Amino acid sequence: MQEISLNIAREMAGAKIIFAILAGILGACIGSFLNVVIYRLPKGLSVNKPKRSFCPSCKRNIPWKYNIPVISYLYLKGKCFCEKREKINCRYLVVESLTAIVFISCVMCLGVNKGLLSALIMSSLLIAGSFIDVELFILPDEITIGGTA
Repeated sequence: MQEISLNIAREMAGAKIIFAILAGILGACIGSFLNVVIYRLPKGLSVNKPKRSFCPSCKRNIPWKYNIPVISYLYLKGKCFCEKREKINCRYLVVESLTAIVFISCVMCLGVNKGLLSALIMSSLLIAGSFIDVELFILPDEITIGGTA
């Protein structure tokens, strides 16, 4: 009987690790979207239009192969893909990595339950709000009031 319980515990631990890895990937993708929010929201730009990400310096659309969270930043060595090779703010890498780490932490601490989604949403709002506040000393209503509604 004890052997069966041990096997079940191992399987559950394995599932938790798989969920944590998936949460990390999702977190990096959400972090990429948070970068869009952090860049566009304070400037009064829509987070929906244009639908494609663009380089802040040359304004060209970023091809999908250069828009993979964390990996593309490292591959491009923090520089734009275009001819100018302008430096990309390290905030992009930090936000994507931080969001991935926070999502992994939430899954590891809370497990997969109904409180997890709330924790992930609140964490995302806090990350976006924090980076906008540090950079511009403002907290947009769309994050503070909209995030609580």
